[in-house]
Amino acid sequence: MNSELTLYDYWRIINRRKWVAMLTFAVTILSVLFYTRLQPVTYKSQGVIKFKPPASYARLPGSDMTTEWDPWGAVATELRVITSAEVAERAAARLGLLKRDAADAQRVASLLASYKAERLQDSNLINISAFSPNPQLAARTVQAVIEAYREYDLEQKSAHVRKTLDDISARKAEVESSLRSLERQRQSFYERNPKSGMSSVLANQLADMEIRKRELLEKYTPNHPEIMNIEQRIGVLQSKLAELPAQETELVRMTRELRMQEELYTTLNREHESSKLGVSSIVSFVTVINPPTPSGSPVSPNKQLNLMVGIFMGLFLAIVLVFILENLDVSISTIEDIEGFLKLPVLGLIPNILSEKPLDNWLTQFFKKERYTVEAFRSALIFNKRYASSVIEAYHTLRTNIVSNLNTKESFAVVFSSAGAAEGKTLTAVNFALASANSGLKTLLIDADLRRPAIYQIFGLDKQPGLSDVLAGRAEWHEVVTESADFIMGGMNFEHLMRFQGVENLKIINCGATPANVVDLLDSWRWEELMSSLKSEFDVIIFDAPPVLLFIDSVILAKHTDGVVLVYKAGKIARGALRRAKEQITGVNARMIGVVLNGVRASEMGPQYGYYYYDYNNYVKR
Repeated sequence: MNSELTLYDYWRIINRRKWVAMLTFAVTILSVLFYTRLQPVTYKSQGVIKFKPPASYARLPGSDMTTEWDPWGAVATELRVITSAEVAERAAARLGLLKRDAADAQRVASLLASYKAERLQDSNLINISAFSPNPQLAARTVQAVIEAYREYDLEQKSAHVRKTLDDISARKAEVESSLRSLERQRQSFYERNPKSGMSSVLANQLADMEIRKRELLEKYTPNHPEIMNIEQRIGVLQSKLAELPAQETELVRMTRELRMQEELYTTLNREHESSKLGVSSIVSFVTVINPPTPSGSPVSPNKQLNLMVGIFMGLFLAIVLVFILENLDVSISTIEDIEGFLKLPVLGLIPNILSEKPLDNWLTQFFKKERYTVEAFRSALIFNKRYASSVIEAYHTLRTNIVSNLNTKESFAVVFSSAGAAEGKTLTAVNFALASANSGLKTLLIDADLRRPAIYQIFGLDKQPGLSDVLAGRAEWHEVVTESADFIMGGMNFEHLMRFQGVENLKIINCGATPANVVDLLDSWRWEELMSSLKSEFDVIIFDAPPVLLFIDSVILAKHTDGVVLVYKAGKIARGALRRAKEQITGVNARMIGVVLNGVRASEMGPQYGYYYYDYNNYVKR
């Protein structure tokens, strides 16, 4: 056998188990829909804000922007601030969720889990999203988070400036106190020394020089010519002051310190006023770009996405399951496999013949009931008007192939059996007999299934006398044979029988009384005489025998007939069982004619075989 699979092989595998695939697909889709139905409905609302300091912020006293502002690092930090417990608690307070009890912490944690913040790509924009079963609540949550974050950000930025203002105020008060103390000391000196005055002028000049020097040092290095010039002048003034009396020197010191404190006080006072202005003009870094709005449709569950996932998952699982079952299936399902495995020809393809009662079809096909009821059996016979001629032609083809393989033009006797039960051997044998009679051949159908006879029930005949009585010597075969008149009396449909041409050519021998030992009875010495007599009267002799693997009956019958035809229902039993049935028949030197593939559906056989029935039906209509 060719181990390489073609596209047709894949199609055939899927088509054979299309109902399994469809059921798997349907169950998957229904499961996804059921899961989607169970999911809580969630709405999403979102707002976009921009985080960027105003241009004037860097010039405010106490500003933390001492270096160039990094938007990426700043936004990453603010994302963590927005999703912090502090901001969540403020937002919960704005939403009225806090009850001032022990459960407040849990409420804040629940609110914190209901929203998220993320930076929009390549920007300093922040997207805040909230999820809730209520669309209005989701929008209010985003709005509350934005307002809480802006309030927190404004407080943090104001705190820096206020701290600077407080520090400057404290330093200003300290310098002011020192300045007043120096002024009192100088006033007291003048009162004690009314004639002193030259030192005051020199001290003022020295103080001016030192202030000028300090200002220049902020711009230039100590080696700058102007700074060196000022240092020389300072040195000259200091030398002159050194020549003054000690009282004058003390006055110079006080004057110089007083001048320095006045300059410092002026600077602090200027910064103090600037800080007061900064506190009043501080603004938040947060700007709302897109305010949140309630959403009209939920984001979860996503029915369209879930349905698409369910479709793809259903197709995937269906195909996987089909191929798993195919790998686990040890039966044979194609003509080529059967012929290659058994080294026997497939004699015919029998179409799938259904009962008029759908319940019987369901019981046998899906629930593995082994046999039709009597009425269902009768409705599946080929003389019913609902069957097209193509079904009868399939049996004509089968007979032609049997005759061709037997290579005889004389009467022949064949055993119809199967490897296991419920493969359609009895229905195939009966319909084969009817088709042979329809062709004008004198046909004898013998119910050789002494274990579980069915033909007498199908035709409404008496079970005995029959084959067992003939083999036991209690009757002659012509005494137990039945014909069309007996069929009508037995309850068969008169209209169908009269319309079916050639029914008068069909004779039946029932099973007879069930013996105590079937094997001993079948292994009778009367077979040679019986077969000779029957072949002289009939063109075709058909034995319906029990399954080969269940009983030895078919093997015994095979020794006294021209051969055995195995009826095989595709996919019914394992290939090893089919080969074992063949070996049992050929093991007693009986002839194995071939295999009949029963219950074939044209849709399962593929284009190389399924076209036959279509073409035949179209051809006979012309």
